[in-house]
Amino acid sequence: MGVFMKIIVQTALLLAAAWTIIPTAAARTCSTHVKKRGYDRKQIALTFDDGPDPVYTPLLLETLQKYNVQATFFIVGEKAERHPDLIRRIQKEGHDIGIHNDRHISNWLLSPSAMNHQLVRAAERVSAITGERVTLYRPPWGHFNPVTLSKAKRFETIMWTSIPGDWKKNMTTRRLADKLRNARSNGAIITLHDSGNTLGAYKMAPRMMIESLHLFLSDEDSRQYEFVTVTNLFNKQRA
Repeated sequence: MGVFMKIIVQTALLLAAAWTIIPTAAARTCSTHVKKRGYDRKQIALTFDDGPDPVYTPLLLETLQKYNVQATFFIVGEKAERHPDLIRRIQKEGHDIGIHNDRHISNWLLSPSAMNHQLVRAAERVSAITGERVTLYRPPWGHFNPVTLSKAKRFETIMWTSIPGDWKKNMTTRRLADKLRNARSNGAIITLHDSGNTLGAYKMAPRMMIESLHLFLSDEDSRQYEFVTVTNLFNKQRA
């Protein structure tokens, strides 16, 4: 490879990093506009991405109801429009509803205008069903580009303290339950998934995740925590 070609390749890699890895690392570690942990009190926020799913979301809601857990769902906009009754059920049962882009697409692949469209369209679809303004956002895969935070400034951007890999095919029920126990801490935000149809996910993974939740939520130590929505996790009046 000639010197000129090396310069072109290096420049291209630098530009790619400037649009993908660098803003993601900065947002996750330094940004005051991204929330990653609640207050130091015995509360945990369970969050569920990629839904709703007509098979697994109802099973998950039954589990959450059984253990008196309030959670937060980051919804894919186009899925919300296909399953409005599930969105209404999530809302009726007292859970938070945020957005996860209109399609499950990485922000690394979006131009500024396309990024804005994903946010606006997802929020419109969900609001049309719930009658409420969407206030929470989580980028798919936790990917930020340089304009993500500015385009999402109307929302609270929520990341996590733990993402235990429930979507993986080689994950087991007991191993995931152990990971959930290890993630248990004051103000923790734990990310799980109620759909297995996302690129890279094992289709049956949500069933295993729900089984793990039963083990985790029935654990004596878990009973020492209050499981709350993200909104309540960051409610200063409850501190």
